[in-house]
Amino acid sequence: MSFAENSEFVRLEGTVLHAQCRDKHNNLHESSIDLDHILGNKDGHFDHHSSRFHESASICGLNHTTLVASLRKDGGGYRDAAIDLNTIIKNHNGKLEHAKRGFMETVRLGLHM
Repeated sequence: MSFAENSEFVRLEGTVLHAQCRDKHNNLHESSIDLDHILGNKDGHFDHHSSRFHESASICGLNHTTLVASLRKDGGGYRDAAIDLNTIIKNHNGKLEHAKRGFMETVRLGLHM
């Protein structure tokens, strides 16, 4: 189940995702997870096999549950990238956790940043 289905007040502060997450009794709990620990940058694309994406990112933000950023490419320059955080984050009984799934969605966007 995606974290967004049972979380509210989702926001990004720096590289930390915050949300009010429901537990199995439907109670809300404040929870957070540092996306920099679970996402990296591979040639201008978000990479779930590395970490510290912020070191090569500029203009980072959140659009609903999609993390968007301009990520540095290996050869120089930047690429607009996005990842649906529902593919890598879950709400486990009121706590945001890395879903540790074997896939990730990376999308190239034509954003004007």
